[in-house]
Order: sequence, then C-alpha cells, then structure tokens
Amino acid sequence: MALFSVRKARECWRFIRALHKGPAATSAPQKESEDRVFSGIQPTGIPHLGNYLGAIESWVKLQEEYDTVIYSIVDLHSITVPQDPTVLQQSILDMTAVLLACGINPEKSILYQQSKVCEHTQLSWILTCMVRLPRLQYLHQWKAKAAKQKHNGTVGLLTYPVLQAADILCYKSTHVPVGEDQVQHMELVQDLARSFNRKYGEFFPLPKSILSCRIPNWNLYCLRTCRTRR
Repeated sequence: MALFSVRKARECWRFIRALHKGPAATSAPQKESEDRVFSGIQPTGIPHLGNYLGAIESWVKLQEEYDTVIYSIVDLHSITVPQDPTVLQQSILDMTAVLLACGINPEKSILYQQSKVCEHTQLSWILTCMVRLPRLQYLHQWKAKAAKQKHNGTVGLLTYPVLQAADILCYKSTHVPVGEDQVQHMELVQDLARSFNRKYGEFFPLPKSILSCRIPNWNLYCLRTCRTRR
C-alpha cells in the first residue's frame, strides 16, 4: 500500500509539472479542454456510515461524471492539531485502504498523499503573501475555533484555508465538492485566483462549488470524514 501511494504521488507530481508548462503567464488565457474536480480528505478518525453516504459515495459517483478527478489524503491539514507521527502514518494507509474499498478507482481518478507533492506548500506560501490577515480572521470557522481554543490556536489553524486554496488551484481545478459551511472558503479560493490572475496574467480558472446539502459539516473542498480535535 505504501509503494502504491508513492507511485501515485510521483504520477501526480508529473501531472502538476505538465500543468504548469506552457506559455508565459502574460499570454492570452487558454481554454481548458476538460473539467477537473479536486477534493481532499483528512486521514484522522474512524470513517462511519454517515461519512460513506454523505461523502465517499459522492466521490465514487464523481469519477463517472467528470473527465478528470483528483482526490488527496490531506495529511498536512491534519497536523494543525498535535498528531502522533506513527499513528498518523498508519491512518494515512488506513484511509487509502478505505477509499479503495469503497470504490475509488485508480483507473478513473488520481489518489495521492498531499505531503508528497511539495507544490502544495510552495503555492500556499505565495497565496499567503497575497491575502490580508483580517480576511482570514473574518472566516466563520476561524472565529469558532479561536473561541474554543482561546490562546492555544495555532497559525496553522488560521491559515489552513490558504493551503486549501493551494490544494485546489495547484491542479487548475474547475469544480470542488463542498458543504454549505465551506462556501466562505471557496469564495477565498476564487478571490485568490482572481488576484493572482490580475497580477501575473490569466493562469488559474475560477473553481466552481459542487454543493451538497447532505453533508452540512464538510471540511473544505475537503470532505471531513471524521471528527478531529480542531
């Protein structure tokens, strides 16, 4: 399973490189020939029936509905709270096994581990330097988490929506499945894409939300399949 994850990560890395090759950023925008879906899932907690019916089942269906579907096990998001490295590594393998068992087909979609692709954090830093602090502090989820954790909240908790934006934009995604609680985060993604395009030339498409009323507590683009300690 570990070797499988590494191979898929390498394939995804080559995919990213191919996406970013081409004309200079100042050239006229080119139309994408296909829709591209991106979504991620944290490798913490124990998936249950509600997770499957509300999230994973939707992932399986999206494989049949869109040309390119990219799914990520977003382990970098999980370390915004303390994690045991050994337990986290096993959780990544377990989540991979669960997704494959539930119908995620490597022949129809890309499944990989987020931290194996360094472009996520590289783009996240660029986008972090483009967003104002009050914008992040205004997000509802940050307010809720900050109220619970008071002085124990980390900078990672504040800025993880920017990493989410990098996850999505890194692949020039056109569609992202989200719950209603993530609408603000998708607005941030779209605003960052617009800002980048205005400054450097048309490069990122503006991703559209695929709203699901069945999952009111999705964590991002991310399907939050488990209860975390955030």
